[in-house]
Amino acid sequence: MSQTKSRKKQRPIILQRIQSSIRNTILPLLKDAVKTWHGRLVLAGLTVGLCYLTAWLPGLMTRAAQGSAGLPLLSVMVFLGLRQLWKRRDQLAQMYASEEDQFLGHLLIGCSVLLFPFCRFDIWPQSILWLLALAGIACSTWGVSFFWRYPVAVGMLALTAYPKPGVMARLVWTALTPPEFLERIMAQAGATALRVIGHPAIADGSIVALPQGAVEVDWGCNGFSMASTMAAAGLIMGLFLKQTWPKVLGMMAIGAVLALIFNVPRIMLLTIASVYWGDAAFKFWHGHWGGQLFSSVLFTFYYYAAMALANRRRPT
Repeated sequence: MSQTKSRKKQRPIILQRIQSSIRNTILPLLKDAVKTWHGRLVLAGLTVGLCYLTAWLPGLMTRAAQGSAGLPLLSVMVFLGLRQLWKRRDQLAQMYASEEDQFLGHLLIGCSVLLFPFCRFDIWPQSILWLLALAGIACSTWGVSFFWRYPVAVGMLALTAYPKPGVMARLVWTALTPPEFLERIMAQAGATALRVIGHPAIADGSIVALPQGAVEVDWGCNGFSMASTMAAAGLIMGLFLKQTWPKVLGMMAIGAVLALIFNVPRIMLLTIASVYWGDAAFKFWHGHWGGQLFSSVLFTFYYYAAMALANRRRPT
């Protein structure tokens, strides 16, 4: 009963603090913003972001419930990008935009605000317009030099604009590599590993074949998505631990390589489950629960490997 009473007493205090922060901080900022054209346009650009949030967040939450790591990764990237800017707030306060930069920024914001109501039909045009609004706010407030003075913060915030970064990575990968490039490699690796443990498996393109049946290594099973996720996790982990850039790149490389290595036994298991154990076993290991089990093991190995790299000291 005492805990319940204390919670009831704390709730009004928390509400009072929220109200006081809104009254003392946010409202004065809004009153100052609406006094100038620049402030009004910045608020209009932020309104675009608020409207886009209603499309950005639900999709990520739905995929997170299905086992996707997109929501926590993008949330951490937003936090780290904003933290980078917050730590340099004194430098930002001394930066001013020229008249040309302000005109360019206001033009970007205006285009984003005017086009946004007509581009709600899909997520990708909304993300582009939100990026335009962000770029316009930064350009008109701090100048074009902001983008190359703070590339890490700019890059991390830009990557979070589209809630499906794996789709963009796939488009880039398929444009730069031959058809079924990684699928064929994974099929060859899976067939070789199966032969090592005594199964007469062969690889024909992206197909792993056994005498009793065969499976095809499609895009979702080639390990690219998990490798991209692990590389992003390495970037976030390295920045969070305040590592040097060589170590951050090393963490990203370790994550991507481990994801591809762990994908080989997953292909082996899926092949065996499909050929010998039946559809139910295949659907389990190919579904969310099977993927989560593999991801848990992968993240465990990756954590110890990344921490070993982070704690490694330079030789004197």
